Amino acid sequence: MQFKLYSHVFGAMSLVVAAGSAVPAAAQTISAPAEGPVNAIRTPDYRTTDWMTDRAVTNSNGEEIATVSDFLLDRGSGHIEYVVIKTGTILGLGGRAVAIPFASFRWESGGKERLILASTTERLKQYPEYSRESWEAMKEPHDGGKDSPRFGPESYSTMDPYAGGLDAAKSARVDGKVVKVDRVRTSSFGEQLRITTELADGSTRRVAIGPTWFVNANLAAPMRGDTVSVDTLTLPRDPDQLLVATRLKTGTHELRLRDSDGTAAWVLKSTPVGKAAATSLYSRYLVLGKLTGMKVDCRGLECGKVNTIIVERQSGDVAFVSIDPNQNFLGIGDTKHLVPWSVVGVTLDGAMRIDASKDMVLASTETPADLADLRIGSRAEDSYKAFDVPMPTFETPVLAPEMTPLAGPAWAAKGPIIQSLQPASAKHVEGNVTASTEVTFANGTPPARAITIKTEGIDHSEVILLGPTSYMDNQAPIFKVGEWVKADACRVIIDGQPYWVTKSLEYNGSRSVLIDSSNAPAWAQPK
Repeated sequence: MQFKLYSHVFGAMSLVVAAGSAVPAAAQTISAPAEGPVNAIRTPDYRTTDWMTDRAVTNSNGEEIATVSDFLLDRGSGHIEYVVIKTGTILGLGGRAVAIPFASFRWESGGKERLILASTTERLKQYPEYSRESWEAMKEPHDGGKDSPRFGPESYSTMDPYAGGLDAAKSARVDGKVVKVDRVRTSSFGEQLRITTELADGSTRRVAIGPTWFVNANLAAPMRGDTVSVDTLTLPRDPDQLLVATRLKTGTHELRLRDSDGTAAWVLKSTPVGKAAATSLYSRYLVLGKLTGMKVDCRGLECGKVNTIIVERQSGDVAFVSIDPNQNFLGIGDTKHLVPWSVVGVTLDGAMRIDASKDMVLASTETPADLADLRIGSRAEDSYKAFDVPMPTFETPVLAPEMTPLAGPAWAAKGPIIQSLQPASAKHVEGNVTASTEVTFANGTPPARAITIKTEGIDHSEVILLGPTSYMDNQAPIFKVGEWVKADACRVIIDGQPYWVTKSLEYNGSRSVLIDSSNAPAWAQPK
């Protein structure tokens, strides 16, 4: 067997190892995207929510394998992360829904309106069934059971661009008025929110608040004109003297962002021992179809409801929200107005907040009957300028590799690995995690994530498998290398060789179950 060593951060919800705990000095401050990306879309193609759904999905052979049911957006950036598709429908009814990464699709060329996915109907049956309740807001309990998301739902949420670069000994409070709110997109850490605050003496301070999906889920999310009080830490190596927020207060609302040592709040997820499920307070995801009809708040004033969402279909980015201001009786004959997504936030309780006054919304560009009109001249760009925000550069996503089942038949509930478990070999291993590894096997068996545990008083270490890499790399982290864990392990046979595999882990007062008492693995949904 071969081992590939990585530096990883572990975190909560379901057990997993996610790359990226060590951040080089050059990555400890966020930079704006480079000018003129090579995959920038020259002519945006704007489409409504209704148009985006019900699209046919075909494979590369031209066979129709599914239809689009809905989309899952990043709560902050508004980028489509997953496409919910249905297979086996009859006259549009019934069927089985699965969530597939948006980057796995491409639009059919030649002006056709179908999505192409490198898969088959049979292969799609091997993926976990989509459950809206499990995806739209992870403030509900999850225990790694059959309804839990399987495709990396917290890939950005467990990563921190400032990890290791903060000086916890140098704190400062920034009190002042927010004069600018920036959303900075990064490839490694998702979209991040920064504010510029004007102090009483007229000077300004720039403060990094946190991921937009996390910050905008809270009523304390800062808007231009807000008076704020922000506790911060410093970035000693940042030449621009950017501060990093640990706590933010706007009016009566407060948001904790980091602990006193700089640990980000969005990675602090755990399952207390003795409780059946973990509770995560924030989610990156919004269900696109649920946004239509949502009430809209404009800096504290009710200003109508969402008429539709407008997506740039090639990039998968939400461009605008079309607002019905409810000016007339029952909204009849109201003029719909365009609001850029870059001034929109959606809280966990389902409220849409606009960083603009109602007068600004009423004076904004009318939603055209034909969205192609937005491509004429500078109409789209002017719609952004009306809210004093730049028009984004829509970019074509990099096509993901061909879809493959999460763990493959070798790791299935009734597959050869789980069936080879030897209950009589069960043992308890306790000690410090000294490494995170990927274990590769011969004969095409999908690789596994593993941890190395050094037991106190014993000269050798134990390498214990956690589960298939395809599953483990797509869950939220739990603990860090160097921390103390307790593992219940069991012998298993893979390609004729014996290994130890984890059934459950305890860490920092929390517990995760990977293989339950009936030998059902967390990564294989019961059929």
